[in-house]
Amino acid sequence: MTLWLSLLAALSGTAAAVLFYLASPQQQWRAAGSWPRRWRWWPGSLCALLSLASMMRLLAPKEALFAWCVLLMFVASIVPFLGAWRSHGRNSVEESA
Repeated sequence: MTLWLSLLAALSGTAAAVLFYLASPQQQWRAAGSWPRRWRWWPGSLCALLSLASMMRLLAPKEALFAWCVLLMFVASIVPFLGAWRSHGRNSVEESA
């Protein structure tokens, strides 16, 4: 059960950071731009709360909060670079065509 809770906490925290990035107007993953303005932060918030709740079941409250913050900051700092890499690949394919 601990393995499943830790996987749920890690995956939902990762999904939350990715969803927050996709909701931002300057994101570079989707060619169509960010999601519609209204309610675009809800999916990321729900995943973040699920991740925090799962971590609270696994760890002591202070440690869970710290681990949750570190996970979200780590993923949120990597995701923009992946978006830039993806848009760079998309732009280089368009230029060669």
